[in-house]
Amino acid sequence: MNNQFHAYGKNSIRKQNLEKRMLQTIFFPNKWNFHYFFNMMKDCQQFIIACISEIDHSWIIKLLVLLANAGRKIYLIMDCKEDQKNDELFQAVICELLIESQFKIKIVVNTTKYESLPTNFCVIDGKVLITTSANWTINSFNKSHEWMMLDKKYDNIVQMIEIFEQMWNQFKFVTFINEDIALLDYDDSQFQPVFTYSQDCVVDTL
Repeated sequence: MNNQFHAYGKNSIRKQNLEKRMLQTIFFPNKWNFHYFFNMMKDCQQFIIACISEIDHSWIIKLLVLLANAGRKIYLIMDCKEDQKNDELFQAVICELLIESQFKIKIVVNTTKYESLPTNFCVIDGKVLITTSANWTINSFNKSHEWMMLDKKYDNIVQMIEIFEQMWNQFKFVTFINEDIALLDYDDSQFQPVFTYSQDCVVDTL
């Protein structure tokens, strides 16, 4: 009986340790935590899907462009309120992401007047889900008190990929027409089908 309790205790500890490894929370501002997150993105081998309200961090923008030009698939959902459409910083970010990646990066934007994106999250290679209070901005990582949860649980990753796909189809594609930013309806988009990669990449890599 004692041996059974001992074995049960060891198995329980192993399970707890495994769950801890599957879930990890880091906080900002913290330069080491930022580098840890940045290197996770840098190590991407297949794709990044990200639902992030705002992006202006130059390191992250340049990394996304490099990854896209190296053959990684990058899909971004961002907010675009009425006052942002003519905002110079927003336009500069969109221009750099699209033009520097030769339109390999795909972007849709939420233009709903009174509703922001429900949460910030991204999935890297179908191996890790990152949910976070932080936007990918200099202010979020350097000045604000933010958190980031790293989740490697299979079911959670698949669920968020499915949610991302549903959200993607509701929003406006971003492209350029005659050197101006244009927002296209899903049915009019030249980028269909967007998620043909998902069955090949996500299922195989998990």
